Amino acid sequence: MKKFLEYWAAGPRTNQQIDGKVLYDEYEARLADLENTRRKTNALLVPLNVGKGVHPAFDPDQTDAVVALAAEIEAENDTVKSISQAINDFMALVGGPSLAPLEAKYLKTDRTLKRLIITAKNVAAVAARKNPQMDPTDVLDLPEVLAANAALAEAREGLEAEIADSIDRLQKARVILEHRPARPIVSRTEAERAAVES
Repeated sequence: MKKFLEYWAAGPRTNQQIDGKVLYDEYEARLADLENTRRKTNALLVPLNVGKGVHPAFDPDQTDAVVALAAEIEAENDTVKSISQAINDFMALVGGPSLAPLEAKYLKTDRTLKRLIITAKNVAAVAARKNPQMDPTDVLDLPEVLAANAALAEAREGLEAEIADSIDRLQKARVILEHRPARPIVSRTEAERAAVES
């Protein structure tokens, strides 16, 4: 997760997808909310005279406010943990802070497979032109055509598995991104100002 946060804290690169940044922005906003809520505890502290001097303690007259604030802190902490888990899941799926490397791998593998298919078809077409007297099914039995089709068959299974894996991982990563944010990213101070103004 540290790698993810450092990557997006540096800001997006030129011509870069910012797909993972939505998680970073949500994490930073929720972390700021949590810190703001924790600061509210200072308002509930009073000096309390105990045996060895004065120490800060929660105001005994504000028990309900302390309990409510504790519940709010716990809820916001759970939200931060949830986003942290989403970031970890995203990083595990794509292997980095952005979808770009996995998408590039998928496209490269897909192009390689398509190139092998075209090569096998071209070898068969060239063999058919060189041997117009042969039946098209017999052309497929020529050594060069068999070799091209064997190379395609050998590579196809592995490439198709890689393509399917990449597609699956991309779809799962996009689901993580699409289900975020769970609530709009508005800092508490903005929300409080909006409530006061209305």
